Amino acid sequence: MISYPWHQPTYQQLTASFKAGHGHHAQLFKTEAGLGTSLLIQAFANWLLCQDKQGNQPCGQCKSCLLQAAGNHPDFHLLESVEGKDIGIDQIRDTTAKLQQFAQQGGNSVVYIRHAEKLNEASSNALLKSLEEPKPNTYFLLEVPLQTPMMATIQSRCQTWLLQAPYPLQALEWLETEFPQTSFEDLSTALRLSRNRPLICKDWLEKDRLQARKTFLQTFWRFYKSRDLLLLFKAFDSEKEQIFQQLEWLQSFFADALKAQLGIGQDHWLNPDLAKGIIPFSQGLSAQALLKGQNLLQQTASHLAQINAVNSELMLLDCLSKLIFIFEGQDEPR
Repeated sequence: MISYPWHQPTYQQLTASFKAGHGHHAQLFKTEAGLGTSLLIQAFANWLLCQDKQGNQPCGQCKSCLLQAAGNHPDFHLLESVEGKDIGIDQIRDTTAKLQQFAQQGGNSVVYIRHAEKLNEASSNALLKSLEEPKPNTYFLLEVPLQTPMMATIQSRCQTWLLQAPYPLQALEWLETEFPQTSFEDLSTALRLSRNRPLICKDWLEKDRLQARKTFLQTFWRFYKSRDLLLLFKAFDSEKEQIFQQLEWLQSFFADALKAQLGIGQDHWLNPDLAKGIIPFSQGLSAQALLKGQNLLQQTASHLAQINAVNSELMLLDCLSKLIFIFEGQDEPR
């Protein structure tokens, strides 16, 4: 079964094309993060392996379905990066060697390559041979981030699916079933801040990041009024990933302030629930200052991604001191 409603149209098209005899032996799924695309691919793999398909659903009862549910189907092959390393040529060769044998369950064989962007040149070329000369009843399912370029020769031999964030209304309907006690306004704000990616939004709400964001940005407001550098510095998390998120929150605050100056309505803001702080903030700074502040925050996040944890504190302090100069309308120190 498909777990998420935004995957249903793609799943229906996939299974329909195979039932009509037009299924392609290699499928490339280019996807945004936070959509749960791996579950879509797994569901399609289950359908391909099922020996007693019920329309566009696996039966769930045949030997293949039971083996797949137990996680030990001999004709399902998962290739993925280990500890962020490349998917090596030996992994490809080992899998293609297994594919030379007949499927042990007498049906289809499925190779799921998760994080296919981790294929290096050697492993890509090894895979290419299998894609150019596909073995009957063998199917390759590749998953890559939406913006990641794939080797042209591989992509040209695949049917490509672009999986993007669903429409906000569909995502909100799903979130309302997951969080029936959360207000529609909070769900809408969390979804906007997670760029309409429902599973990232779900994680946010489960970890109460919406309230953490509000508390952090309230501290930023006090920093803006007091110019107390250490006040905001102490509010930053110790984990690098959370620091990136906090910098994103600050960027969204500056962006909303600029929208307020331009007369753009709050329904287009990321933080409409913080209008009481954003409006006076926008009135106290010029558009040029808001743009400079936003650019500074973006540069800081970019630089933080390239340095070690020891220097991250110094970089944050430098960023906050430069923000103070921007607030006071002065040139940044050289």
